[in-house]
Amino acid sequence: MSRIILCCYLTILTLVAGCSDSVLTPEDEIRQFIETGVEAAEDRSSSDLAELMFSGYKDEKGYDRKQIEKLLRLYFFRHKNIYLLTKIDEIEFVAANEAWVTLHVAMAGSVISDASLLSGLRAQIYKFELLLIKDEDWLLHQADWQPASIGDM
Repeated sequence: MSRIILCCYLTILTLVAGCSDSVLTPEDEIRQFIETGVEAAEDRSSSDLAELMFSGYKDEKGYDRKQIEKLLRLYFFRHKNIYLLTKIDEIEFVAANEAWVTLHVAMAGSVISDASLLSGLRAQIYKFELLLIKDEDWLLHQADWQPASIGDM
């Protein structure tokens, strides 16, 4: 009898686990991609950030993947602590596997718990426009960035 109860219990657990596995929408995948990038930046890992970039990455400023990785290493060398606050403004799908993402990022040397604290933290704020393309995973294919203001956050 205990075997039957154990089998029923295991079957119920399997069904519950199967029901709880939700498939991420493409928008959720992109939000997760952005969060992975934020974590890598806050961990000061230029190699983890570079892995999120397409191998043939080239932006409008003429930087390729290796040059971006070098710039990141320099930035991380100069800044002991990095904390980011992001605001995704728009995710626009131009195809099932291609999306433009517009976001604002505030960078500071202290924890940014709220956008209202940015002026006291001497935060740097940038607007990013990213082209992401999904093969197996989403990868950054193109980026443009420019300074922004606290009001954008």
